[in-house]
Amino acid sequence: MYTDRNALKEYAYDGVFYKKESKLPDDGNLLDEGDEVETIILETICDIQETNKLFNSGVVTMGYTLYFPMPTKEDGGEEFIPEGLVPGIRFRSKMSGMDVDGMVIGVYPTQMHGCVAYIKGTDI
Repeated sequence: MYTDRNALKEYAYDGVFYKKESKLPDDGNLLDEGDEVETIILETICDIQETNKLFNSGVVTMGYTLYFPMPTKEDGGEEFIPEGLVPGIRFRSKMSGMDVDGMVIGVYPTQMHGCVAYIKGTDI
């Protein structure tokens, strides 16, 4: 098998970190559907690797590890992790045509001027 190393990309996918907030109806009736507001925290290029799979009682839980470049401030200087990039928010992307969607369980800086995020997704 031949691998063309020039064709490889460090960050091959596009991903979005976001959070969803539900707004309750004005009349306070919890049985009526409220509006869901989606707030985008960070859009980034990334590399996605499947970490693990767990089958339990008909539920498939998948774990993913994401690598993405460390965001920099607008003036082009200091690197930082955005304030809203915390455990509990959501992430979505497509990896070779497969949907990747899950909850962020951790975000950490790496020594190579990047970030790593751990995602848990559930399919029933």
